[in-house]
Amino acid sequence: MRKTQMVTDRELEIMKILWARGQASVRDVQEDLNRETGPVAYSTVQTLLNIMEEKKGLVRHVVEGRTFIYHPKKSSERTIRELTRKFVDRVFDGALDRVMVALLDSKPPTAEDLERLRAMIDEAQKQSSLPPAESAAETSEADA
Repeated sequence: MRKTQMVTDRELEIMKILWARGQASVRDVQEDLNRETGPVAYSTVQTLLNIMEEKKGLVRHVVEGRTFIYHPKKSSERTIRELTRKFVDRVFDGALDRVMVALLDSKPPTAEDLERLRAMIDEAQKQSSLPPAESAAETSEADA
């Protein structure tokens, strides 16, 4: 199984299109990109999708007639979780406190933001204090 690699901004735009649509041809992706970000060549989209499939393992395709239809290999939540973990490890050496400081410095949080963050921290603290068997069972139920 391939490790999730970091994606370029353009690849992320393509992934968002595929997640929203569920599947798309090269032409569909090109049309959406043209609407959202400006002109992009068909061959560029085709090349990016090939890289995303062959080298990065982000998408897969099926052939319908003469058209390649691309599907994301993983959900947006799972992909974002994996990319975030890799980013945190690479940039912050896995230090969550340094990540939080950088985030809070980059954009001052609102009172609502801080309230949601406190609730998330409280929930994470509850989850981490459960015995391993209970924690794994609850995680499996939450993912279902």
